[in-house]
Order: sequence, then structure tokens, then C-alpha cells
Amino acid sequence: MTDNRRTPPLGSLRVFVAAARSQSVTGAAAQLHLTHSAVSHQLRQLQDYLGVALFERHGRGLKLTAQGAAYAEQVSRALTDIGKATDQLIAARAYRRLRVTCMPSFAARWLLPRLGNFISRHRDLDVEVQSTARLADIKGGEADVALRFGHGRYPGLSYRLLMKDWYYPVCSPDFMARHALLDPAQLIELPLLRSNDELWQPWFTAAGLVVEEPQRGAVFDDSSLMLMAAAAGQGVALARHALAADDLARGSLRPPFGLAVESPFSYFFVCRPTDEQQTAVAAFRAWLFDEASSYRQPDGELAPFRRS
Repeated sequence: MTDNRRTPPLGSLRVFVAAARSQSVTGAAAQLHLTHSAVSHQLRQLQDYLGVALFERHGRGLKLTAQGAAYAEQVSRALTDIGKATDQLIAARAYRRLRVTCMPSFAARWLLPRLGNFISRHRDLDVEVQSTARLADIKGGEADVALRFGHGRYPGLSYRLLMKDWYYPVCSPDFMARHALLDPAQLIELPLLRSNDELWQPWFTAAGLVVEEPQRGAVFDDSSLMLMAAAAGQGVALARHALAADDLARGSLRPPFGLAVESPFSYFFVCRPTDEQQTAVAAFRAWLFDEASSYRQPDGELAPFRRS
């Protein structure tokens, strides 16, 4: 809708309100970081524009006329409303891009295959996924949300348990058939795929095997790459359930033994306490926990985690 009513320049109105409050050209100039002559010029320009006397001289200062006082009250209120509206707009814009940080393996295997669903529901929101093994500084503002795999101790941050996890061996269907895998003891003679942060020893112990931690074979710094190697038939990988569940559902990986060991770590949703109720953060959290609600523990025997 077009408004044909004349509106004075916003800069002149700000100068007018400042002069009305301070009753002084000098005071308004100091408040607005302008020169004395610039304030005087703006006030003269505004009065000429309106055709109404807003001030009258009062000694070395200024005194509002009756019309000027009424106008100053209304303009001041309007400028305050404009300021509030601008702050709200900037705050909303700041959260139009949601920055999410998590480990590369979790991003590739769990988050990204599901993220399209969130994006289709929130087309006005841009999601930036920071896939890195380095822990982003959430307090310092490097990201808005973190999906952490750990013990759940994050001082100064708000965190909620998202999912637990379990470990178990997986391999390709061809590898499983070729080696006729039936007994965990067979693993001793097979190529075992390893990740830097996930040890075989707790699973060996739960399976009743007295075997040292493997020291030979392929080692991966990204669990997602390790699972790709297992699906390609390169050996048996010790998988995290959250990362392997979709592959198991598709049939590209199989668990040859019905035993899983609970992980000492879990997945947590982490953000700054001041951001918990921000629109984008709250929407992402609600969607994430809805997705996680369909996550189920692995079938078969579940053993507690024990360090050997």
C-alpha cells in the first residue's frame, strides 16, 4: 500500500528528538556526534519543511513550543518503535543461517541423509553443516548447534541426550558368505578394519575372546570411510550402530554375529543457553529429536561396555 503523506527526512527527526530532550543544540550535537552547525542546519531544515515553529530561543538554550512538544513526543515514540522493529528484524536475520557442527562420520552417515526433510520444511532457513573432527567453539560463536559424541559434560553450554550407541562387527554380504562367518573366533584370521577412536578389545571381551587389540591392517580416521571399505568387501569393520543402521537396512552391510557392546559415549545436542529458544535452533532441535525417536537399539544380545 502506498502512503502519499509527506514524511520529513529521518535524520532531521532524530536531530529534532535529541534537541528536544537536551533543550540545547550543543547537547544534541554531543549526543549524535555531529557539529553544532550541522544540528542547527537540520533543525532549520525541518522547521522549513513543516512550516511550523518547533523551538523558541530561551537564553542560551532552546525551548519547545506547544506544537513542538506534542510533535516531539509522537516522533520519539515512533523512532523507538522503528528501533525495536529493526532489532527484531536483525535478530531474525542473524538466525536465518543455522550453523551445525558435527563429526564427519555422523554428518555423512546419519545427518545428511535426513537433512533434506528439515530443509524442505524450513525453506526460509539456510543450514550450514560444518563437518569436522575438531570441536568447534560454541561459546565463542563458531557454530550455533553442535552434535557431540561424548560423555555429556559440556560446562557452560546447554546439552540434551540425543541417542545412545553400540558397537558390533559388520561386513559385506559377499565377504560374510565367502568366509562362512559363524563364530567370532574366525575374526582372528581375517582382515579387521580399524578406526583410530574405536577399539575392538571391548567387543572381543564381550564375545569371550582373549585377543589383543589388532595392530595390523587398514586404519581409518573417519568411521564413514571405514564402513565404505567394509561394504566394498575389504574386511570386517567394528561399526557404530548409528552410522551403520541405514547400510544394514539397505543390505550393503551385514552383522555376522548377534552381539553388540554399548558405547561409553552418546550423542548430545549442544548449544549456548541463550540460544535455546531462538527460532531456528528450536526448530532444528525439535526436528532432530523427532528423527532420533525412530532410532532403535540393535537386535540381538547387548553387552555393557567394559575396558579390559
